[in-house]
Amino acid sequence: MAPSSRENAALVRRFLTDVVACGDTNAVAEFLTAEVEDHHLVFEGAQRQGTLTELGWQALASADVDLHVEDVVATDNRVAVRGRVTGTHQESLMDLAPTGRSFEIACAWFFRIEHDQIAEIWSLPDGLGLLTQLDAVPEEFPKRTQPNVFQQ
Repeated sequence: MAPSSRENAALVRRFLTDVVACGDTNAVAEFLTAEVEDHHLVFEGAQRQGTLTELGWQALASADVDLHVEDVVATDNRVAVRGRVTGTHQESLMDLAPTGRSFEIACAWFFRIEHDQIAEIWSLPDGLGLLTQLDAVPEEFPKRTQPNVFQQ
C-alpha cells in the first residue's frame, strides 16, 4: 500500500528537522533514494545523493541554523513546504568567508516521494535576501540574458 499524504508530509518534516535543523548529515541516506535529484533553483544544477552531504544540505546542517516550517501541503507523492531559515553565518558559503552575521530568509521546498523516500527535491531559498543580509550583494548585477517572461 502506498503511503498516505499525511505519511509523506511526516517524512519530509523529519528530513527537514533531522538533517537541516539538527545537522544530522548521516541521516541523509535514510530519507533519500540512492538516485535522488536535488534541483537547487537558485544556485542551479541537480545533485545526486552522494554529493548532497557535501553541498547545500551539509552547508545548512553545518551552519548555526534553525528551521521554521510555516505550511506543508501534501498529495499522494508530492509535498510542498513553506518555511523560514534563521541562523548565523559561521561557515564559508559560496566562497564567502564567515561574517558572523545573523540572517533570516524565506524558503520553499518541493519534494517527490517514491517508495517511502524522497526521490526529488526542488529548493528555492531567498538567495538574494541571504546575500543582502550578509552584505555580499555584488555592486552590479549581471544583465538579464533572457527576456522577462512576465513583461508584455
